[in-house]
Order: sequence, then structure tokens, then C-alpha cells
Amino acid sequence: MEGIFKDEAIVLRRSFAGEYDLSVTVYFRKHGKENIYIPKGQLLKSPFITSTEQFNWFKGVFLYRKENVFIREIDSFKNLSLQIASDLDLFETAYYFSNLFNRYVIFPDEKLFIFLKKSFYYLTKAKKVKNHRVNFIAKLVYLSGVFPQLDHCSVCGEVINRKNFKGVSIQTGGSVCKGCNCSDINPYISYEDTKMMDIFSKISFSKVESIKIKNPERIEIFLQEYIKEKV
Repeated sequence: MEGIFKDEAIVLRRSFAGEYDLSVTVYFRKHGKENIYIPKGQLLKSPFITSTEQFNWFKGVFLYRKENVFIREIDSFKNLSLQIASDLDLFETAYYFSNLFNRYVIFPDEKLFIFLKKSFYYLTKAKKVKNHRVNFIAKLVYLSGVFPQLDHCSVCGEVINRKNFKGVSIQTGGSVCKGCNCSDINPYISYEDTKMMDIFSKISFSKVESIKIKNPERIEIFLQEYIKEKV
């Protein structure tokens, strides 16, 4: 089956294919995740070298042929790779975004495309990189449809408040009150941490750096383990 289509793509990763070619993993706005094959893409004369650097996004015309996607032409592109690569913290964080997204997102979803695009864009302006890391993982869990139940006990359904909060369980999928128990309650996630998770899952990207967060690493690690078990 062959076909030509227009779409917008975000580059998740690039890898060598053979001696001269490139394979570029992208997430399309309409068609989801695909590998684009670029013949002789390793050579400097390839017209697609700059636009297909990791973390960039571009619009163009694509050819689907024999289960492979090829670029016919690129109409426009946004070069974020140079800005991100110029700072080690930004590069490591962008790479973290790409790896998580590539691992857990399988199906086409325009909301996820917009989320990824905004994540890279706002990262280039970041002063509080840790906030962006928590924002990314919280929103990824939320958009994947598996966000933990934090305002009610995930065992008995009781409304959770500061006084009756016991911890959070991946097994039951949320907060646990002091009257309930399960085998994997995480006592290190505080009531305040759950509030931070909820805020970051919904806050606009423009306000990410306005939030003061005490334990970003702890929240990030928990949500990584959570999405690993739930997706």
C-alpha cells in the first residue's frame, strides 16, 4: 500500500541504519509514532539533516510505501536541538522526555502531540528544570489515563485530608487513608506531594516555574514507578 500525506512531526530519536542511511523515530500529530527512513541521511548533503535532529519538529509531505515512511519535502521546521544541546541540564531533561514518551506512548493522540511539543518548547526557556521534569511526568501519567486517585482513599473511598492521609499505593492506584492497609504503601510520599502531583497534572505550561516544590525528585521517582506499573 502506498500513499502521500501531510503532517507535522516531532523527532524523538535518530539512529544509523546501514552504512549511510538514517532511521528517525517521530511522533506525528495525526498518525502517531512512526520511523522515517532517510536514504543517505548520514551524509552532509542530505537536505533533511538539520530538520530531523532530535527534539526538533517539522511540517512536510511524507510517503508511505511498503510499510516505510519517507520524507518527500519539508515545508517548515523549528530548530530546538541547538538551544537544548547548549546546556547539559536541558539536554539530559529533553532526552528524558523523549525516552519516557517513546516508551509509553503507542497510539496516535493529538493531545499528546501538543503536550510533547509544548514540553520541548518551554524547556528551552526553563530556569527551574526540576519543575519541568515533574510537570512532564505528571502530565504524561494524566494524559495516559492512569493518574492516581488522590482525593479519595483508593481502598475504601473515604475523602482524603491531611489528618487521615497514610500514604500512596501503586497497587491500589492512589492515596490510602489511615484506616486501610495494603502491601505497598509508600510512606515517603507526603500529603503535600500528592497536592503537587495534582497541580502539575493540570497547570498550564506558562505557569510551571511559578510553583514552589519541595521534593521534586521524590515525586518524579514515584510517578516513574507508577506509570511503569500502570501503562
